[in-house]
Amino acid sequence: MRLFRATAALSAVLALAACGVPVAGNAVPAGITVVTTAPSTPTVTVSPPPTQTVTAVVPQPVYAPASGQWYAQSSWIYAQPWIAIAPAAGQTPCQWLHARGYSYPQAFSAWAQNGYPASWSATNDGYPCQKSYGLQH
Repeated sequence: MRLFRATAALSAVLALAACGVPVAGNAVPAGITVVTTAPSTPTVTVSPPPTQTVTAVVPQPVYAPASGQWYAQSSWIYAQPWIAIAPAAGQTPCQWLHARGYSYPQAFSAWAQNGYPASWSATNDGYPCQKSYGLQH
């Protein structure tokens, strides 16, 4: 048993000596210098990910006029006189047309002649000026 304890103690001392850590109570032989250094911190360089440019193509809605109505036929629309719309500040073109007594078919043709602007159709259903004239289909 004494041999086992001596072997275990010697193994522990040798293991600690191999790590460069002086063991309390054990003298360092003359001529040997014990240098203890702090563990070095590895340098890590982190590069940001490459910049990506994402281009989203958003399809523009196609405003199909209500072609089933008589006033939506291109022959009738372009036979109508051009209406020079000049709404006041805060007034929509539809409100301007309604306030001046234009009928819904005339407002529809003005919408078509101006290129079917999306801002004239609140619901984008092919019928403009529904807030001013009400449902027309």
